[in-house]
Amino acid sequence: MARINLLPWRQDERERRNKEFITLVVAVTLLSLLAAFAAWSYFNNELDDQFDANVLVEQKNVRLDGVLTEIDSLEQRREDIISRMQVIQGLQGRRPVPVRLWDDLAKAMPPALYLNSLKREGDVLTLTGLADNPNIISSLIRNLDSSQWMRDSAVTNIQQNISAYESAPQLNNTVNEGEQSRPIYPEDSYVQFVVTTKVSSTTAASTDGETAPGGEQ
Repeated sequence: MARINLLPWRQDERERRNKEFITLVVAVTLLSLLAAFAAWSYFNNELDDQFDANVLVEQKNVRLDGVLTEIDSLEQRREDIISRMQVIQGLQGRRPVPVRLWDDLAKAMPPALYLNSLKREGDVLTLTGLADNPNIISSLIRNLDSSQWMRDSAVTNIQQNISAYESAPQLNNTVNEGEQSRPIYPEDSYVQFVVTTKVSSTTAASTDGETAPGGEQ
């Protein structure tokens, strides 16, 4: 015997489909929200990591600036120390110069010549004195240039008939009462001269001065 279903099956089927659709929409919505939250969390973490990295870079830059400043300070101190060392080395290198210079000056003085003044300005020596004749002055120039401590010697002035002796009275046999006379000296006929010479540099003097005159070490 056949059975006939008289219940409203179409309505039940519609309600079932509606429930499935609502369940699917809720599931998709939940999955979308979950995916959006996961994406937001990921990018938020990336942003925090980037911010931390930026802060670390800034800290490293500050430290690097401090190190660079310290390096610049050390470079300046190094330059100052090098300058001081060069000054000290220059002074030490020039220590023997005056002794050798005065010794060679004494040896360079020929006979029939004497100095009235000796002046040094920088590396230039100016000698002022009296000589028997110009040939003596030429000998002085040669002797000065032959020294390893002096160079470029030259006569800047030479004067005959020294004015200091022009008014000197001549020695005679008759002397008036109350008047004084002086003898005539050989220096009265000397010529006055001014000679300049340059002191050799410390480097050249030190190099040439390793062997002292006469072969002495």
